[in-house]
Amino acid sequence: MKLFIKLHSIIGSILSIMFVIWFFSGIVLIFQGFPHASKKERFLNLSQFNKENIQNIKSPSTQFKGNTTLELYLGKAIYRVKNGRKTEKIYDAYSLKSINSFSKAQAKKLVLSFTKDPIKDISIEHDLNQWIPWSYYEALLPFYKFSIDDSKHTEIFISKKTGSIIQTTTRKKRLLSYIGAIPHWIYFVQLRRYRDAWGWVVIVLASFGLILSISGIIVGIYRKKEKGITPYKKFWFKWHHWFGFFFGIFVFTFILSGLFSMFSIPNWMVGVNKHKITSINWDQKSKIDTSNNVSPIEIWNALENKEGVRKIEWHTVFDNPSYFIYYNNYQAPVVYKKINDTIIKTNNFTLNDIKQRANKLYPKLTATISVQNEYDNYYSGSSMYYWPKPAYKIEFNDEKHTWLYINPATGTLLKKYTKNSRLGRWIYSGLHTLNFQYLKEHNTLRIVILIILCLLGLVISISGLVLSKKFFTRRKK
Repeated sequence: MKLFIKLHSIIGSILSIMFVIWFFSGIVLIFQGFPHASKKERFLNLSQFNKENIQNIKSPSTQFKGNTTLELYLGKAIYRVKNGRKTEKIYDAYSLKSINSFSKAQAKKLVLSFTKDPIKDISIEHDLNQWIPWSYYEALLPFYKFSIDDSKHTEIFISKKTGSIIQTTTRKKRLLSYIGAIPHWIYFVQLRRYRDAWGWVVIVLASFGLILSISGIIVGIYRKKEKGITPYKKFWFKWHHWFGFFFGIFVFTFILSGLFSMFSIPNWMVGVNKHKITSINWDQKSKIDTSNNVSPIEIWNALENKEGVRKIEWHTVFDNPSYFIYYNNYQAPVVYKKINDTIIKTNNFTLNDIKQRANKLYPKLTATISVQNEYDNYYSGSSMYYWPKPAYKIEFNDEKHTWLYINPATGTLLKKYTKNSRLGRWIYSGLHTLNFQYLKEHNTLRIVILIILCLLGLVISISGLVLSKKFFTRRKK
């Protein structure tokens, strides 16, 4: 028992301030996350195609490798070809020549299309910064930084290489991030840009936090046996023991779930034999060579509705060249496909279509296919991802018991779960953010519970911080 007492005292004395920051910043995070540029606003800012500006556009080159999109950039048609998370190449859609950079004047014109307020200052960022700290954004450097003269003190960052808006922040979001997302996720650019190092820092701190909470629970139970609710008479000792004894388990689950957010659940933890794993994939890579005889004007002529087209994407769905046409909803395209030499509108895929496709891809596996009409703890609405209702759910009998959720409108994958990721979903999303469907449907209740749990953790942490100060004072004397 002396070992646990010493562990709890030493680690708690060192990490107490970190836990105070974590629980306080967690409360802030409930209301405001890390800033991001709105996908919806960027999409709705795109100009609309008409017959005049689309008729001279060339077909995508067979050299395009990746997801190919056609859009109007400041009235000029361009192809965006994405291959990887942030690897993107831009091509002039009339000449198919590569566009390697966008001028400050073009970026300024784009910013002014978003805001009616004047631009106060323009600078160039040659390195990652606090609002774009992720290493995979280095491929998009440098950035134009526009400071807007508005009441929100808006800042907009545009990639010089792609001409696209990367980040948008306001003074309120920046201030809340400094006391919320940044300390909670340790999103300091000096560390976050080195992804592996950042990951190890989080893992090490969380691991010590687990040792701290486990030793605290053991010591709390041991001390509880000595006398009454708590044997301590001094104020801070008494309250630290009392709250830690009754609510320490919540601190433990918060730390444990935070730790599991850093890596995938290993196969051994869910009883999966890695030698029997079948790799299950659904979506196909776009094959431009099967669509290269189709020009954008031919796609345009085949459209039933030609009003309000903002973007066209090239895909391969169920082995057919397909074209996703986006109007005013950036998440829900209208799908057309090429059959022989004819482009036709695609109706929603049927349950039988999905069954046939699953049998064709994985004839040696059996699968249960059903219609997902409502959200549940696995298939649930999200502000960041599109979750249509209904969807098709495929449950394979492979080693990992893979589940796939398919979009009926596009035939593409919405979500994939395995035994590993299902357990990970409960450990992280469930324990850390109370991401349960009932609580999401009653979000006010969920927020209240999260705040109460964070406040309880804050009380334990603050009392621990005071005791830590006393600990170091005694050591010093």
